[in-house]
Amino acid sequence: MVDEKVLQTELNYFNKQRQEWLNTYENQYALVKGEELIGTYTTEAEAYKAGLEKVGNQPFLIKQVVKEDKEISYPALSLGVTNVRF
Repeated sequence: MVDEKVLQTELNYFNKQRQEWLNTYENQYALVKGEELIGTYTTEAEAYKAGLEKVGNQPFLIKQVVKEDKEISYPALSLGVTNVRF
């Protein structure tokens, strides 16, 4: 089970900085560890690679700098049908 608090510091920091970062980094992917912006990247894959190189194998946040987050829905997870066998 994933601990929901693992990236809470990073998420809070991202949300606090979002408006400022929109001026410079809009549509880029921010790499955040703790309350530090490690860097911004044009793709999520670049940000992930940089995260592994700069932070190592520990939790870090990658989030696109956009005005509003898109809502993502995974109905199978909500309904608990991820292991359905026919």
